[in-house]
Amino acid sequence: MNTRLLVCISAAGVTVALWKGGLGTCLRFDPDEAGEAEFSLLLKTLPGVPVLFMVDTVDEDYRLETLPRVGTADRRAMLDRKLRQTYRTSPFVSARLQRRTRVRGQRSDDEFLLAALTETSTVVPWIEIATELRMPIVGVFTAPTVTPSVVKPLGLSGRAQLIVSRHAAGIRQTFLRDGQFRFSRLTPLRGTNDTSVGGSVGTGTEIINTRMYLNALQATTADEVVDVILLDQDDSLEPLREAVAGAQVPVRTRRIGRQELATRLKIPLSAFEATPDALPLHLLGRSVPAENLAPVALREGYRIHQAGRWLMGAAAGIAVVGSAWILLNITSTRSIEAETAGLARETAELQATYAELTRQFPASPAPAQTLKLTVDAFEHLRERARTPEDLFAAVSARLEKHPTISLNSIAWRHSRAADAATAFATANAAPGGDGAPKQFGLLAGEITPFRGDYRTAVVTIREFADDLRRDPRVAEIKILKLPLDDSSRQALSGSTNARVEQQVGAQFEFSIVLREVGGGS
Repeated sequence: MNTRLLVCISAAGVTVALWKGGLGTCLRFDPDEAGEAEFSLLLKTLPGVPVLFMVDTVDEDYRLETLPRVGTADRRAMLDRKLRQTYRTSPFVSARLQRRTRVRGQRSDDEFLLAALTETSTVVPWIEIATELRMPIVGVFTAPTVTPSVVKPLGLSGRAQLIVSRHAAGIRQTFLRDGQFRFSRLTPLRGTNDTSVGGSVGTGTEIINTRMYLNALQATTADEVVDVILLDQDDSLEPLREAVAGAQVPVRTRRIGRQELATRLKIPLSAFEATPDALPLHLLGRSVPAENLAPVALREGYRIHQAGRWLMGAAAGIAVVGSAWILLNITSTRSIEAETAGLARETAELQATYAELTRQFPASPAPAQTLKLTVDAFEHLRERARTPEDLFAAVSARLEKHPTISLNSIAWRHSRAADAATAFATANAAPGGDGAPKQFGLLAGEITPFRGDYRTAVVTIREFADDLRRDPRVAEIKILKLPLDDSSRQALSGSTNARVEQQVGAQFEFSIVLREVGGGS
């Protein structure tokens, strides 16, 4: 809860209220040493609570100044110089931008409201008590500057409004133009009793005089109707409304009673009964005015207080995030631990099952390491081993196209020999040599039926060899033997006995080198 201490200072005394989202108990202190001592005791019970001072006295001054529009830094320097010139002796001053004007072809001007306390003897003792106790001071404000905050909740309309209310210090008249504060007057009640305030002829005359004074200030025109709003906290201002309404001035009066104020502004009725300053105190707690008269040095403690609260808030946020992160980690850790424990149980059960099963196995003839090496060696040999399957597949696929070819034998070797002749030199040739092993094949066959036509037989055999050479599995093929060498460099030889030639037949031999899987030609 944003707790604050609201202090209203006037010539009649000091009213203090604790704000906790609403106006709490109100206390009154007399403007003497005894009252100051009691006020000091109260502040000691509220260490670190921000304090807002509100001043309700006749020692206040407001002026409208029109200044040329300049940059931010230049405007600040210009306003500081203007305030020093206008209010030389008062440390409690402020300047607030009211509106901006711009005329085509002319310079742009800014209209500022200058405000100050011209007499500070009533205020300073109470502020000094707070500073001595190191209370964070939010600022010093005048009572009328809180009045604009009633316009919206009370549904007030009209461009010119004169809002009248009764406080402990007297009758306060505050003039608003378009909802902005422009001017205020305080009429002390000097001896007027509570029952006669509402019908006081003097008070009604003061309101009429204020209406005429607004014309002199050019805040209104002579025929402009001004809405006079009476905020009646104790239901005693009806005679005053009738007195103002009967005057021959252009005004429109309206009285808002205690019950309506309490309902619309959400002020406890008990607060109205406790102090006449309940309304301005409630408005101060609800909305802090921009017209802060306190010098920067006086507000330094509040800046430090706010920085500390921000750091505490940031630390609390970090703590919440850290706690959530720790909780998440704890939950995750417990989940992982539970999963690990479950896996450990499953592993133990599997190991127990394995041990139970292995007790039934016969004794191993060799150690487990030896068996592993044996299996690894077998796997290595199986990866490197070759079978005649590729050779048989290549030859059988081509035999279908050459029905006159008849195979008598097929030999196959997987060897590191340099060529097929070396690979098939002996039936038990060793697989020695250098380089990667290759697959060699030796085909022997003949032409059937053969009727003595050697040239046709040779052509058929060569076509068969060329067909085999085109097979992607064959890397190299050589013809080792033909039934007749048709080379022009060889002499013909043989018998003309047809019966003998038919018996001999047209035989041939090929040597084949197969490609290795993934290898080139």
